[in-house]
Amino acid sequence: MSRWHSHLCNELRRTWQLKRRYWFESLLAFGFLAAMFGGLLFAVLSVGGQSLASGGADGLIVGFAVWLFAAAASGSASQDVQMETEQRTLEQLCIAPLPLWALLGLRAVLTLLGALLTLLVALAATQVLTGGRLQGDWGLTVAACLLAAPALLGLGYAMAGVMLLAKKAELLMVAVFPLVIGLVALPAYPVNALAWLPYALGAATARATAQGAEPGAEVWLLIAANGLLWGAVGMALYAMLERRARSLGVLGHF
Repeated sequence: MSRWHSHLCNELRRTWQLKRRYWFESLLAFGFLAAMFGGLLFAVLSVGGQSLASGGADGLIVGFAVWLFAAAASGSASQDVQMETEQRTLEQLCIAPLPLWALLGLRAVLTLLGALLTLLVALAATQVLTGGRLQGDWGLTVAACLLAAPALLGLGYAMAGVMLLAKKAELLMVAVFPLVIGLVALPAYPVNALAWLPYALGAATARATAQGAEPGAEVWLLIAANGLLWGAVGMALYAMLERRARSLGVLGHF
């Protein structure tokens, strides 16, 4: 247990030092997201001939907040593998006291905490932008996102496994973003066949609770089961691809 705690503290210090050292990059990323959201919101309102006060874009605003959380959680492990591979430090991670999948998991936990903070800020901004029209329970909205998060982590692990073999797969990582947008936008609530897709029911439930819905216990159980199922699938795929990379001797190649 002390080993895990030590590694978690080390990863926390590492994350803090990187954020502090490259603060301008973080600021640019925030500005890019704000500009992208503003442009999307303006386009939707312009096409529909509506104003922000009309409430026509309330669902879009909530969906964007949920997508921010999903995008960060789903890309954590794969982005770490890409960065370590390009810096040629992946083999050093492989001889750490903890296995590679565990180190990626610790970093994913920290990313998830950062994504949660982003979600809370985005939901607070949503309340301001919608003028308080949304009277849902924000606690339920956050709970739905967190309960479905293992599915996103599984997707990240699956992508990380692909990166161990493909090395140069930036376009594949870029393709994940519209995929996550699609999963967030699917009308999987009330429960239907789309609820079997990863994260779809959790995202749809989060959007519904923001607008006042109160899901039953069976919905929460299905969200948890979906998250665990797709999380396990992603981990299994990662384990298979990592073994393949080790057998080929290409784990640290770039």
